[in-house]
Amino acid sequence: MRAHEDSAGELLVIKQPEHPEDPAVLHRYDPPADSRPRPVPGSQGMWQTAPAGMPEQDKAVRRAFQRVRTLGAYFGADEFGTGTDALIVQSRRDRAHKAVFAGAEFRGSRHRLHIKGARKLTGTADDADRAELVSGVCLFSHRNLRFIDEHGDCAELLRADAAPSAAPLRSIVTEGELSLYEYETVVRQARMIGDVAAMLPSSLALTVTVDVPRVQYYLYLLDAFQRGLVAAELAQHYFRLVDGRYTRVHDLFRRHIRRALDAAGRPDAAVRTAPGLDPLAECLWEAVTTGDIPCDDDLLAQMIAGGDPMWKELRELDVPHGRQCLGYTSYLVELLRAAGLSDDGKGTLSINVDSFGEALLFDQARQLRERLGAPDDDLPSLGIYAAETVQTLRPDGHAASLYLTDPGRYAVDEDGASVDLFHLVDALYAHPPGVI
Repeated sequence: MRAHEDSAGELLVIKQPEHPEDPAVLHRYDPPADSRPRPVPGSQGMWQTAPAGMPEQDKAVRRAFQRVRTLGAYFGADEFGTGTDALIVQSRRDRAHKAVFAGAEFRGSRHRLHIKGARKLTGTADDADRAELVSGVCLFSHRNLRFIDEHGDCAELLRADAAPSAAPLRSIVTEGELSLYEYETVVRQARMIGDVAAMLPSSLALTVTVDVPRVQYYLYLLDAFQRGLVAAELAQHYFRLVDGRYTRVHDLFRRHIRRALDAAGRPDAAVRTAPGLDPLAECLWEAVTTGDIPCDDDLLAQMIAGGDPMWKELRELDVPHGRQCLGYTSYLVELLRAAGLSDDGKGTLSINVDSFGEALLFDQARQLRERLGAPDDDLPSLGIYAAETVQTLRPDGHAASLYLTDPGRYAVDEDGASVDLFHLVDALYAHPPGVI
């Protein structure tokens, strides 16, 4: 495999095969030499472009690079600048929407970033008294966790937009090894956290919140359980699978974050674990044993009784709190807490470092922050979303996240040689190469 230094600005793309038994293929594309958006070969709705000489009409790309420069100026980072290319990805569902990830060069690492909250950024990070970073990673992937019904078909319980399962579930299949989605997200985001920490003033108190779901995943099975499609023993087996996976992913993430913070010269930074929906764990275990599932209002009441004032605030704002929304609300609570809304809010710089698919949470948290009466002179909330190490294409050429199109640990290159994708991620981001 080519070394990092020999592949600056390279775009890595995995194309999923038409036939599931065939291996996914890893392609490498050098950055373009000019600013005309160049279609990524084999893709539908994905382009790459160089930053220099940006044509006036390409406003989205120009804005993306301007936000990178603004971010560097805000942090006063001398060793931070724009990278060699931008990646443009069109939404499969909304063709009018395109996300732009502008190249950014940090000390010793490279990312393609989509940045929120930097458009009207004023002042500098020296204005803050403390910084709160929030980052998370989901569990499993669609390939890595499968619910099998009595007909041998897979039920799509992890997709919010999937039709409800109609047949009883008979088994749950998961792979023992972490998914590429989990490992790549842990390594990439930990490196991003370290890069951001290195830019912050060393005098600034720093806390990183690790928000990995656990009980949120219990909720995916409850509707099917309540409709009599899941036996109590299978539900309890699923809960144990989730608990075990949570421990592995959470602990791996914390280790990588700690290593990245130490490398950034911030061994003093605190690393905190978000409680998520932990107060509901015991009652949900009891519920699948007795068959008596609490109503949505009772679940919310338990969260409010846990003492976090943000839950009560969001209840009064009528934020949706149905069973499928509770997990979403728990993530909002952490973003709002990081913005200082659970205390006086003064002097707090909040930064969400996450995958781009979570950027909608950041937008909603910003809207809720305004509804909760955050002062106009509060410090900014920033969202920093690094593009995945490898872009994954469906067989039809449309881009999808690793969570939805996880190819597994191995692919083949264009010459047919096997590529260990975990090692590829390590070579690009690990600090030093991580322990798998």
